[in-house]
Amino acid sequence: MATFYYKATNTSGKLETGQLEAGGKAQALAQLERKGLFPLSVTDKQNKSTEFNLQSFKVEDLLPINRISGKDVLDFTDKLATLLKSGLPLAKALALLIDTTSKEPLQDVIREVLKDVKAGNSFADSLAKHEKVFERLYVNMVRTGEAAGVLDQVLENVRNYLEARQNMRSYLVSAMIYPSILAFTGAGTVAVLVFFVLPRFQQVFDQVGQELPFITRLMVDATTFLSDYKWIILVLSLAAWFGFRHWKNSPEGALQWDVFKLKMPVLGNIFTQIEVNRFSNTLGILLNSSVSLLDAMSIAKEIANNRVFQRAMDPIIKGIKKGDGMSGPMTHTGVFPKMAVQLVTVGEETGTLGDMFIKIAGIYQSSLEKSIKRLLAMFEPVMILVMFVVVGMIVAAMLMAVTSLSTTSI
Repeated sequence: MATFYYKATNTSGKLETGQLEAGGKAQALAQLERKGLFPLSVTDKQNKSTEFNLQSFKVEDLLPINRISGKDVLDFTDKLATLLKSGLPLAKALALLIDTTSKEPLQDVIREVLKDVKAGNSFADSLAKHEKVFERLYVNMVRTGEAAGVLDQVLENVRNYLEARQNMRSYLVSAMIYPSILAFTGAGTVAVLVFFVLPRFQQVFDQVGQELPFITRLMVDATTFLSDYKWIILVLSLAAWFGFRHWKNSPEGALQWDVFKLKMPVLGNIFTQIEVNRFSNTLGILLNSSVSLLDAMSIAKEIANNRVFQRAMDPIIKGIKKGDGMSGPMTHTGVFPKMAVQLVTVGEETGTLGDMFIKIAGIYQSSLEKSIKRLLAMFEPVMILVMFVVVGMIVAAMLMAVTSLSTTSI
């Protein structure tokens, strides 16, 4: 038997602390539940007195920012949906999640939410106080689920939405790993040749009193320039970068940048597919969770990453208010693909708009993955060719220097 310290709340919401004997943590939790207490934390006395415990040590504790990630919110939603589906009351489910959640900042948030729920606030209002963790879409779907008495079903929809978004983000990150390694390796190779190998040739030729070949001298001069003025170049580069960031964060600059992204060759189509996928997935999940079309459009506009698409949603919202539907205004915006508009028209006519948006999201997610694969298939050989040309020119310059030196010696 081990001794456990616990913090729990009783049926009236008051905090209780104490200790109990149990064969393990699960038994300790069961004892508290039998007493009618909602456990907030249960700690083994032996572990609590230990200054360092390898099991409780987490690498993220060493990081300067221990923030709550999208994956943390997804895990929380998944567990909460499962607990509610099994028939557990909301307050009890939240109390259990506090004890089973490993990330401390998220524990604190859940603890605050539980406190507000027990004080009589709705679950949605309690979540809304933590807008940096739970976005507006999340809160609105929960509010709808509470009102309809189907919170567990709505949370499953939220989980599916967050999971799809997380999968897309993971796919984009993983797709960029190999090109990034390729670019880093190429840049490192060029840097070693230019800053360490070529200058040696200059020293050798200076010792024998001979001039470098033109191409070799050109590269050595460029290297010398970069080395002599590196701090000026660094300051100018940083100034240019911060200037660009300042312009991009301004209202006019942000809009111009988003317009440019959509008009870029090859990449413009990918950016469009990303926005259409996000827009469709958001509306599909919201509409299938009984959120009104007008509210769903307002949320979709808020979470759109591209300002061109945000502006395009204004006439759609006006059209909905007038009773004109979505498909007509969507066509006039000029930013939504024709196929997406046609499917929306079918959804409006058949009364299956929510399901149709889910279908559109699936179509454009598949299309996006294919576009990225094609881009990578095109990018990789181009990157290798560029590396071959650059490294080849440097090697050729070195060989010319060696040949020139050998000829002079003969």
